[in-house]
Order: sequence, then structure tokens, then C-alpha cells
Amino acid sequence: MITTKWQIVLLDTVMIVFLMLFPHFGGLPMFVYPIVVLLFLWLYLKLYRENFRSIGFRFSNLSFKAFLIGGAIGLAYAMLQFWAIGPLIDKAFQFEPVNYHDFDFIKHNLVSYLLLLLLAAVLVIPYEEIAFRGFILTRVRQMAGGSKWAFEISGLVTAILFALYHYQEGPSSVISIFIFALFITWLYKIFKGNLWYLIFFHILYDVFMLTAIRLGYL
Repeated sequence: MITTKWQIVLLDTVMIVFLMLFPHFGGLPMFVYPIVVLLFLWLYLKLYRENFRSIGFRFSNLSFKAFLIGGAIGLAYAMLQFWAIGPLIDKAFQFEPVNYHDFDFIKHNLVSYLLLLLLAAVLVIPYEEIAFRGFILTRVRQMAGGSKWAFEISGLVTAILFALYHYQEGPSSVISIFIFALFITWLYKIFKGNLWYLIFFHILYDVFMLTAIRLGYL
């Protein structure tokens, strides 16, 4: 039985570490680990008599408006990343270009490209938004207590964790993802915790980037 604040903080921290590490070291394929991790997260929330609705993922909030606005912002941000943010980071820090060779399989295979988009849209992106902007942001904000800057602190911590979660993509990508995470945290605030705006933002961003990879621009 969870009885004290520090027990809750400890368990939440362990769960956050699990969310960060298991997808990288659990040995499961991309189409399996989101299901497994979301199941663990759902069971963990049950300890607090919570569910995914409690952390912002509600099917009742799914709307064409969320798709239209979130998706449009995602495409706009992807273009900004492609033509401005990414090149500026590379120029400022002189990093090695991001290695996209893991995605070579989509360059000459339309079916693989479409399946990867489907997998990202249906599993990976909803998982990341539920885990990071839903659970981690919420829990870190609770840890910050009644601080005047609780949301800003939790947003910064979550952005750092989300960037580190993508460490395997290299330093240039980690910085870009950190900026991405700060921006999407701002969207979380603007859209009052409705994760659907963030999910559609993230999906259309990835559609742009994966298409650029397929066409040989990345």
C-alpha cells in the first residue's frame, strides 16, 4: 500500500526509468514494445486508481479539429526543422550529420515505407506522447509540488528525458529533439493537456521527415 509522498516519488521515478530504458534494452521489436510498455503503465496507474484518461489520453477528445490544427502545426514545424533548425544546429556545433541508414529499407520499398508510417502513427507516436507528455510530465509536475514554476520545471525535465531517450540518433538529433520537446510541451499547455493535438502534431512531423528520407533528402 502506497502511503507516503516519498514512496510515491520513488515508485514514479522507477516507472520513469523503466519507460526510458525498456524500449532500448528490452530486446523487443518496434511493433511489440509500445504495447508491452503501455500495458505496464496501465497497470501502474491502476495502483493510484487512475487510467490513461487521468493523464490526458481520452478518446472523447479525438476530433477533426485536433487532427487539422495539430497536423498543420506539425507540418509547419517539420519544414522549419528541415530548412532552419537542423542546418543551424549542424553549422553551430559542427556535428557529424545524423545517420539515417537505419531507414534505408524504406527508400526503395513503398510497402515498407507505408508500413513504417502506419506503425509510427498507430503505436509508436501515441506511446511516446502518453508516456512522456502524459505520464512523465504529469508526474514530474507533481514532484515539483506547489512551485510557481512547476509546469516549466516539469516541461524542461521531460524535454531533457525525451531528448536523451533518442540518444542513439547522435548529438545533432538530440539537440533538435530537445527543441522539439520544448515546443510540443508548449502545445500541451496551449491545448490544455489534450494529447490528441500532440499526437497529430507528432504524426505529421514524422510523415514529413520519413518522406524526406525516402526521397533521399536526408
